[in-house]
Parts: sequence; C-alpha cells; structure tokens
Amino acid sequence: MSETAKSADIGDGVAPLEEIIDDAIARSEDGRVSLRALLLAWGDRSYGPLFIILGFVGGTPLAVVPGAAAVVGVVIAILALQMTFGLKHPWLPNVALKRSVSEEKLRDVRQKMDKPLRFLDHLITERWTWAASEAMRRAAAIFVTVLGVLMIPFDAVPFAVAAPAWTVVLFGVAITARDGLVMTLALAGCLGVGLLAMRAF
Repeated sequence: MSETAKSADIGDGVAPLEEIIDDAIARSEDGRVSLRALLLAWGDRSYGPLFIILGFVGGTPLAVVPGAAAVVGVVIAILALQMTFGLKHPWLPNVALKRSVSEEKLRDVRQKMDKPLRFLDHLITERWTWAASEAMRRAAAIFVTVLGVLMIPFDAVPFAVAAPAWTVVLFGVAITARDGLVMTLALAGCLGVGLLAMRAF
C-alpha cells in the first residue's frame, strides 16, 4: 500500500486515538518506529497527536522539574505557529525526526492503554464539521500558540500550568478526530484559562 493510501486511512473517525498507536506499530521497520514515518503517515493531522502528547507531559507530574512545563510550552507554541501558517507537516530538526521507539514498547503501551483508549474513542467522533473545518483548525492553532506561551508564566504558579496544558490536549484530540464538539469545548477551555490568567497575573 502506498504512503498516500495509508495516510488516508488514519483518523477515519471510528477510533482515532487507537488508530494513532495501531498505525505506529504497523510502520515498524527493523523493530523500531521513527518520528519521521509517523508524521508522514498522519498527514495534516500530525499536529493533533503532538499536541496531545506535549499537553499531557506539560500538565502532569511528568514535567515536575522546575521549568520543564515552560520548555514544553515553547515547543507547543513553535509547532502551533507552523500550523497557523499552513505547514501540512510540522517541521522538526533532523535529530528529532530520526528519534525512534521500539515496536515492543508501543505494543506494551497499546495493551496497557487499551481500555482507556476504547472509552475515549467512544466519546469522540467526526461531528459538528463546521467547528472542525480547516478555517477553525487554523484558528485553533492561534489559540494553541497563545496557550503554549502562557505555560511559561503559569509554570511558576503551583498546579496552574495544568489548565493551559490540558486545553492543548483538547485541541489535539479535536484536530486528530476532526471532532467539532471537542473543538468547542477546547475553545471554552481557553476562556477559562484567560480568566485564570487575569486572576493570577
């Protein structure tokens, strides 16, 4: 099957989050999967999984090291700016694109996350297409850029960085699944983050 045909299968609205990991496993070469192969496979949905992963890292104890969430925020903002300017695939340094993960580890993650992923995939689907259109996704990218920047000062306030980080996760899910309802929830989350920023700063 060609790369184009494979890309068209990604995120068909049935189980978008499960498909992210399943497709990663399917693209294993010599037991490893490179980031470059995944970005090509995900096509113009590539930003979604990256926002999900980075937002999750920034909004959980994984970013417990002081300043770590701020660094994640900068990376999010850079990626979101690329999406704003219409880059189909996010540009990343060659050293990052060459990074790979073992197929075995991905299979372990898939097995451990099976039930949560199935539950989440039952909640999201392609709907409210007007709210997940290309124009709305470009607008979402602007909001994600702002959220990434806000993660820098929010990192200095205990637990506050979780608000913009998890809103980024919502945008990532909406972009990946083309779910207009989740996109609307993410936009509402931006309002909450804005109110929190006014109170905190």
